[in-house]
Order: sequence, then C-alpha cells, then structure tokens
Amino acid sequence: MNIAVLGAGNGGFACAADLSYRGHRVRLFTRPQTPDEIRGIQESGFIEFFFMDNPEKIMKSTIDKATTDIQEAIDGADLILNPVPAFGYEAFAKITAPHLEDGQTVITLGKGGGSLIWAKAFYEAGKTGEVYFGEINTLPYGASKMGPNLVRIESYVFEMITGSFPGKNLPKIISRLKEAYPMANVRPAENVLECILVDYNAITHTGPMVCNAGRIDSGYRMEEFHLFDKYANPPAVVRVIEAVDRERIALSKALGIPAYTLEEEIWHVKWNPKGKEDAGVLPLYEAIHTEKLEICEGPYSLKSRHLSEDVPWGLVTYSSLGKMLKVPTPVSDALITLASTLNGEDYWAQGRTVEKLGIDPSWTLEQLQEYLKEGVKP
Repeated sequence: MNIAVLGAGNGGFACAADLSYRGHRVRLFTRPQTPDEIRGIQESGFIEFFFMDNPEKIMKSTIDKATTDIQEAIDGADLILNPVPAFGYEAFAKITAPHLEDGQTVITLGKGGGSLIWAKAFYEAGKTGEVYFGEINTLPYGASKMGPNLVRIESYVFEMITGSFPGKNLPKIISRLKEAYPMANVRPAENVLECILVDYNAITHTGPMVCNAGRIDSGYRMEEFHLFDKYANPPAVVRVIEAVDRERIALSKALGIPAYTLEEEIWHVKWNPKGKEDAGVLPLYEAIHTEKLEICEGPYSLKSRHLSEDVPWGLVTYSSLGKMLKVPTPVSDALITLASTLNGEDYWAQGRTVEKLGIDPSWTLEQLQEYLKEGVKP
C-alpha cells in the first residue's frame, strides 16, 4: 500500500520504519512547526531501527518522502496513520481534512477517540464524500527515538481493539488495518467508546506516577528509575492500578460493552495469544511485571506524557463518562486532582470530556449508541 504516517515522534518513527521494512511505500509527515523531527531522514533517505533484545542488529528502512507538506504526504495514500498523543489529533486533523480524497482511510493509533475528532474536523472543513475514520486503542509498538533517524522498538502490541466512527464503517477499517498489519489480532470494538476505555496507559501510568512523585520530582538517582519495576510498582501501587481498572470495567458494563480486567487483557495477549484456554489468569501484580516493561527507563519528569496526556485525555474522559452514566469513579477523580496539584495544572479544565468528543451528556444510552453507529445526532 501507499501509506502516509502523520507524526514523527516515537510512534511515527516506529510505524514508518516497520511498515516500509515490510514492503509498503511510506511517506512521513511532521507539521511545519517541527521540521527538525525529520531532518535526519531527509538527509539520509532512511530510518534505522533495532529491537531491544538485539541492539547489535540495526536494520534500515527506506522512506519514500519525509515532508512538512501535507498535500505531498497524503496524495494518493491508501491508508493514513496518525500515531500521536491524543492531544495532537485535532491539530493533525485540521491540517489534513481539506486535502482528503474519496476512498482514503484514516486510522489514529494511540488513545481511543481519534476517529471522532477526525470526523468532526472533516465535516467542519465542509468536506463530503467517502472517507473512512478509524482508530485502535494503543500504539502497535513500544518504541523510543534514539537519534535523528534511529528508533528502538521495545515490543509489538498486536492485540488491536479497533473501532470506527461511524461504527457502520468498521469492516472497511479492519480490512485496511489487516493489510498493514496482517499478523495482528484485530478485535472489533462494540463502538469507539470501547477503544477509549481500554486505555492501557491511563490505567497503568497514572497511579504509579502519582505514587512515585517524590522520587521523580527530586531527581534522586533517576538513572536507576523504571516506572514498571518492582521497586516503583510494589503491591500497594498495583492496588491503585487495579482500582482504576475496575472503574473502567464498571463504565464498560454501563455502556453494554463486554469488558475484561487488565490482568485478563494482559494474559490474553502475552500468555494466550491464540485464544486457547489454559490454567487461568495471572494476578495483576505478576501480569504487569514483565521483562520488557521493567527495563523501560524513566520517566524523569512529572510533566511527562504519563501524566500530561494520560490524565486529561484518559482519566478525565473516564470521569466525564462516569458522570453521564451515573457510574462513580472516585480513584480516577482523586488521581486527576492530585496530578493537577503536583503539576500546577488544571487537568479538569484541560481534559477531554464527552462534550469535547461531540457527545451530549443528556442523551439516553440508546441515543448514544445510535449516534456512534450511524454518525447522526439525535
């Protein structure tokens, strides 16, 4: 396929390198405000990448074009991928929407809700025609940029909960996604809210960040700090993660969405990838302490995306949905307030509410479900 990757951060580099290496023609776009992100690729014509468990084996992927010109990036693209933090969706959507062509497919990779943001920008740009908007609930990779044209891939995340807006277009989204990632287990979402709710980062980052705030903010021996190791994540901290996860389960049930606990999700992906039954589910403490997670360095600041993204674009959305559905979210609410205090920010005001997603909190459950399926407001 002709694939345009919009965003040249960790996820964008990993997407471009991996998809090009597997035979697709890839163009990589960054906004004109950040041209240095692609300078190394423009000069060399390629991205180098390696896997964490084999750092000596560096591979090379040719990139058709690295550009700050959005028309040049997406012209003729079969698939447009937007692997950026959730707060970036709107900016990329507004730049791109006027240039979208009939038959193109746009998929956001990261936090759920991106298809709602892209569809809104498309219609606000006065566009019509058949453009398909989809999303998955996570990046397909754990990845870190290590240089101007070098990226480290720590892991693949090929359990993709996949949604679209409107939901009736989901078969088209899944078809395109499978062309890009044929090895992935693509799980159709009940609707895009399922992609929003199964937000691994909001569930697992926020509690440990708040609980380790003293260590992170002091900078004490930070070269030894790993958010997911057993020192930062002892059983007491894991109980905070579990409490947020159970609030997410309650929200899912209120929406009529089938839901699995975090340990069931991890167990299914890591120990049971083909869906076969085995002895049972590992306790959450054991499930989250995996070798690949434990060796990830940092983060080294309370201003990192582990709070600055995962609280306003993750937990605030949980809380807003909870208010709409009359489902209590006390632990999420507490973490939002504490994170706001720690960083001197008002994440409640900044955060992504149902209203910002185009949802009227006065709608009935039936009206909400119909809107998400058909794309027409009641």
